[in-house]
Amino acid sequence: MKTTSKLNYRSMFKNMPDPRMRHWPLVDSPVPLAIITAVYLTFVTVVGPRVMASKKPLSFQKLILAVNVFQVLINMWIVWEMGDCGWFGQYTFWCQPMDHSTSPTALRMARATWVFFAVKLFDLLDTVFFVLRKKDEQVSFLHLFHHVTTLWLSWLVCKYAPGGHGTFAEMLNAFIHVIMYVYYLLSALGPNVQRFLWWKKYLTTAQMGQFVVTWVQNLHAQFTGCTYNRLITQLYNPIITITFLLFFDFYRRSYVNNGGKRRASQRMNPPPLSSSTTSSQSLTRHEE
Repeated sequence: MKTTSKLNYRSMFKNMPDPRMRHWPLVDSPVPLAIITAVYLTFVTVVGPRVMASKKPLSFQKLILAVNVFQVLINMWIVWEMGDCGWFGQYTFWCQPMDHSTSPTALRMARATWVFFAVKLFDLLDTVFFVLRKKDEQVSFLHLFHHVTTLWLSWLVCKYAPGGHGTFAEMLNAFIHVIMYVYYLLSALGPNVQRFLWWKKYLTTAQMGQFVVTWVQNLHAQFTGCTYNRLITQLYNPIITITFLLFFDFYRRSYVNNGGKRRASQRMNPPPLSSSTTSSQSLTRHEE
């Protein structure tokens, strides 16, 4: 059984990439993404903080505002595309097989999975902004774990199964990000608007809720013979479990403990992104 399992996984990695995705940027080989991940982690944990130690924090107010607008729009597009291609009625929640055809709808869904992956790559800039603004306390294990795992899971979906069952978690993550970046936009409008953002705690609850939904969905797929790529469904749940526990610990410290309540009331930064997801200290990005 162990030999068979190893052969199956080897087959999934080497012989079953979706041929439609072969020529999309950064999809064919994991090496470029591995290099990007290594450079990202090295910069945000070692190089960046050391370089900024003797410098004043940089300001990216207008750029970050533009990024927030972009994130709202691109995540809305992902939700619409994945929904219109299947999840708004045609797909089955509990097990949706992969469509490897070249039909217009299947190609649209494949394209949407690549855009989702590209957005997760773009999300790494959140951490770079934190470091350059000298907000190193927001570069937490939760933040980094969520960003990196969401990025790599989205790459796996894009390369091996860009459609079907695995895209539900991506669509749900994009939906949460729409709400989240709307929050960021409102928060950036100043104190007169910030005092109405009482619902930040419920945003974190929604993030944890998406993990529960996708965890149940993928667990069901694993034990009912779903024909969707088993490598992806088996990787989802351990990562989702760890991320949920990290978010739950964040929620407990920020909103349940008395000290956390005081800290949360004094800060107006948003909660961790899910998403990815996925990306933290109290009320920071990342999430999922």
